[in-house]
Amino acid sequence: MTKLTISKSQYIKGLQCPKALWLSRHSKDLASEVAQTKQALFDTGRDIGDAARGYFANGVLVANEYWETEGAVEATEQYTQNGEGVIFEAAAIHPSNGCHARIDILKRVENSNQWDLIEVKGSTKLKDPHIDDVSFQYHVFNGAGYEIRKCYVMLVNSDYIRNGKIDPQKLFKLEEITNKVLAKQSEVDTATRQLNSILVDQTEPKELIGVKCSTPFECDYKNYCWVDVPDYSVYDVFSKSKVDEIASQHGFDIKALPDQIKPTGTKAIDVQSYIEGETHVDAPAISDFLRQISYPIYYLDYETIVPAIPMFDGTKPYQQIPFQFSVHIQHTPNGDLTHHEFLHKDRSDPRRAFAEKLVDLCGDTGTVLVYNQSLEKTRNKELAQDFPEYASAIQAINARIVDLLEPFRKRWLYHPDQRSSASIKAVLPCFSDLSYENLGIGSGEEAMLQYKNFIAGNIPEYELEDLWKNLSAYCEQDTRAMAILLDALKQQAHE
Repeated sequence: MTKLTISKSQYIKGLQCPKALWLSRHSKDLASEVAQTKQALFDTGRDIGDAARGYFANGVLVANEYWETEGAVEATEQYTQNGEGVIFEAAAIHPSNGCHARIDILKRVENSNQWDLIEVKGSTKLKDPHIDDVSFQYHVFNGAGYEIRKCYVMLVNSDYIRNGKIDPQKLFKLEEITNKVLAKQSEVDTATRQLNSILVDQTEPKELIGVKCSTPFECDYKNYCWVDVPDYSVYDVFSKSKVDEIASQHGFDIKALPDQIKPTGTKAIDVQSYIEGETHVDAPAISDFLRQISYPIYYLDYETIVPAIPMFDGTKPYQQIPFQFSVHIQHTPNGDLTHHEFLHKDRSDPRRAFAEKLVDLCGDTGTVLVYNQSLEKTRNKELAQDFPEYASAIQAINARIVDLLEPFRKRWLYHPDQRSSASIKAVLPCFSDLSYENLGIGSGEEAMLQYKNFIAGNIPEYELEDLWKNLSAYCEQDTRAMAILLDALKQQAHE
């Protein structure tokens, strides 16, 4: 059998950066640890792939593990000889260059020896990397002797609303990309030759770092290649369209930038604050902001899950489902904070109970203070629409919302250690000793992943108490942090 060279995932990695491909083969230990976000993407892809198989009746699965390429090829060939019409995870090897690939669905054209390639994606829209994926798969399967009629990407239908059992025929949609794939074949031929040549070279290739290190995917070797880039650099300040040119001409250090190319607007404040090491304060603007706020104050924060495959009736793919909120209530200036929360501990739709508790706790007067209001306001609009009995009360809550992000996003208060970020996790350490580092759950992504695991039944019962404790502590810290940041604003405005 032909010696194996590169897989589809390695091809896509190599298109983005040949050095990353080389490192994945020769210095794999230099890769950064898998982040929670990558684990979430992996889980979503697996769930989507499993659901997509229900689109076709009587399909057979090539069950070999991903590293068992030769065995998967043999199983695929046996299934084709047996006359199977739909083969999941079919595999092939290009006989000339050793490139190998699996296709999510290999579908026989009825009463023929032709085949359709169908690649399943968790996206709701076609993207350029999808075309690269299928173009490589076509190159491999066509080279291996399969007569390919058409190529498709199977996407998630964003208009699908669950009603009872998931209907794969409605959850997914097929988009034909045959002409796009055929137009790419010359490019694939050239790229595979170049990438295979790079892999056999024992010398690490030289590549310039830049925006490509995060586009279209975050590179696993960015920490290694960016070791000489300061923690706060031109890549934090300038737009993607111009930053590579600026870095090549002037380096990474913000302090070394000529005055004539320094940024304008809020980023100018960032740079000046960083260079001078001074906190920027616009006291009049802060005072105007504070005048919007009235007591009692309800410091409010939501946690959500965003399932690709709708979990509950009446929901769509990738709809954000709120399952938890924290609210600290402060009745008077400098008054004590009282904490309340909602956390849905059943494997059922949390939204109605969430809405009921929200209305009960948030009263009908005073300011509802959030950090980045688009999340809470949008979820509230959806809750009001889906549960009309709470609509007027929820709409009234939305009318009382004030966004604490505003003074930090607009740089009315900016600390040089924020490094051009106004996220609550970047701002909080600059104005308090409160930290997320020692929490059992330390990010919204981790909270989402853990709760989805609970819903799916993947967390043992004996671990649930720790889960509830960690979720509560994380969400409570977000609302406590808002109270601290409001105090910081008052101090800077001398109020």
